[in-house]
Amino acid sequence: MSDYPWLPNHQRHVLFSLAHADDLIAATARIQHAYMSKVPFDVKDVEDGERIRATVTRIAPLPEALPRYAADALNQLRSALEHVVYAEIEFRLGRALTAQEAISIEMPAQTTSDGFLKWLQRSSRASLRPLQAGEDLCERLRDLQPYHRQQPADHPLRRLVAHTNWAKHRTPAVAAVHLGAVRPEELVEGMVLSPASDRPIAVGDVLASIPRGVQVALDIWPKIAIQRPHDESWNILIHELRDLEEWVRKTAIPTLLAGTTDVQPLPPHLDITIGYPDFLTAVAAADPTPAAKRAERALQAEVARKGLLKLLLSHRTAADSADAIARLVARLSDDDVINFFAEAPTRDPRQLNTAIERMIIDARIAAFNS
Repeated sequence: MSDYPWLPNHQRHVLFSLAHADDLIAATARIQHAYMSKVPFDVKDVEDGERIRATVTRIAPLPEALPRYAADALNQLRSALEHVVYAEIEFRLGRALTAQEAISIEMPAQTTSDGFLKWLQRSSRASLRPLQAGEDLCERLRDLQPYHRQQPADHPLRRLVAHTNWAKHRTPAVAAVHLGAVRPEELVEGMVLSPASDRPIAVGDVLASIPRGVQVALDIWPKIAIQRPHDESWNILIHELRDLEEWVRKTAIPTLLAGTTDVQPLPPHLDITIGYPDFLTAVAAADPTPAAKRAERALQAEVARKGLLKLLLSHRTAADSADAIARLVARLSDDDVINFFAEAPTRDPRQLNTAIERMIIDARIAAFNS
């Protein structure tokens, strides 16, 4: 517990709530990755006078689990906050809340200072000592309010509450496929590329156009975005989940319980499908890497693995087996393939060629011994 002296015994439950949110974000990322890996839309070259237009002809429907897992993750993050507030008020009162008091407890998200004052004075909250002006819990709640930001709509708490109110009372999170980027294999004169979109992609959208008779391969990068209900803006889904999880875990919970963010944040990743004899055992088993970062690294590794395979195949001799090289690349760890490309710019050409030749030799040896 020495790393978390700011976390009182009556608030240890939040470790497991955060772990559940992390699991839900990880599930969202897995579903998204599976969908994106199958090419979410088809593109056809359509002749239009003297130009060829790469046009969207079909969009694969999003899996219905995707917005629901995302909404569940957001709801769990908000629940973690509200559980902390509820437990803190009861602890400071030294008694259980009455039924009427209990229904008045929530995590406020006010966009004006007057709105926060009215929230404090409403119903049974007004008589609760921990929510009186000047009490540290009251002031910590005040410090977390969206109205402190120049653009309250962008505040993480405002976004979290907007997402969860929508998901609880209207529909699951609103998610859609957008165009992330179009990257040509080479630039050609007269080429026009569509920029990243701030709206869902639609059948008939033109992603690029080139003069007739010119051929160039296009690398098309889609993205999945979530719509913020309160301002209707679209943002990359996994980034929204990442940012809100990080704010809850690193800012909101430490502020509520310690009055500062200058503490060791709780680890996000923990297997809660198994039981733990005590809190110390559980926290020792936790991983500090959040789901969004794990998913991002896995995607980096996948892209790097494909790039490394292509690079090695371009250097092989006729005697080298493509299958053996593919098996070698598949056996490499994610760290190995990511680090290969991360370190490549620092190597001189001879060092790089030596590293490539060594891997091809390893593939030959493995093929010979198999």
